[in-house]
Amino acid sequence: AMPGPKLPPLAAAPTSIHPHPVTALAASPWAPLAAIGGHERITLYNTTTRTVIGELAFPEGIPFVLRFSRDGSKLLAAGGRPVQSGKAVLFDVATGARLGVFGNEPDEILAADLSPDGKLVALGGPGKVVKVFHVSDGSLACTITKHTDWITAIEFSPDGSKLATGDRSAGLFLWEAATGQIFVSLAEHKDAITSISWRGDGALLASASEDGTLVIWNAAEGFPVATIPKAHETKLAPGTYGKPAGGILSVAFSPDGSIATVGRDQTVKQWTVNGKPKSASPAREALPTRVAVTFDGKLVLAGDERGGLTLWDGKQAALIAALHH
Repeated sequence: AMPGPKLPPLAAAPTSIHPHPVTALAASPWAPLAAIGGHERITLYNTTTRTVIGELAFPEGIPFVLRFSRDGSKLLAAGGRPVQSGKAVLFDVATGARLGVFGNEPDEILAADLSPDGKLVALGGPGKVVKVFHVSDGSLACTITKHTDWITAIEFSPDGSKLATGDRSAGLFLWEAATGQIFVSLAEHKDAITSISWRGDGALLASASEDGTLVIWNAAEGFPVATIPKAHETKLAPGTYGKPAGGILSVAFSPDGSIATVGRDQTVKQWTVNGKPKSASPAREALPTRVAVTFDGKLVLAGDERGGLTLWDGKQAALIAALHH
């Protein structure tokens, strides 16, 4: 049986005529459960029965990050309102109860993660500073001030020893999580880092960028194992000129070590661990914004800018009707 949140429907849910983009997406590591971020709410969705099973209110604004704890019992949501406020909230998945609120930022939080032992929350955004908080009392554990641009990606390594952070100017770093001391600078990308993902064993880190390149890093040495340029390059229409947009918008390692990505060519793609193409969906009608992989590795989930969710099994895509956030 899955730890299904038994939650009342959202009473004062803001209704919008236009579906709200999927701004954040996460899959539980232990159950067929996905969390989907929309306007002032998080929708909980069963990926097996393909039904909405609950909602969590996020009055803080728009959740830009959703992360399940390693045991799947907690959900970290972080976001806020541009140039107004940013917060990270830790929820109990089964009850929907708020367990803690972290950060009191003057701008939205764009990147955040919960450490594997559940003791630290790291967050960042337009302020260019990574802040790491103790979950126990909300106190600041350390700050990282090396980034020179908006922080767009943060993820703890699976053993909790390292913290990977990326920014809008292609800066990508590994830090010692306990101290905030730099471990290595990962210099390969030429444009904004959009997303990073650790492989389950912590040996490899994947990074995605608006430069269209997917890079798979040896995390112990800090060098690229594989570099895949033009991973999502769009084809220019006949008779048109210019540089096609080919940015990668999100990347996620699957439990089996394969990699899922979505990009500006509006496709969902899977790659082998050494960066060889494995599958590609037909181009979706809406731009995919976030990608996640189910706990059993069987489905790639892609949220899009129209509030829709695509479930890709590597063979045929089943588009789930827009979840009108």
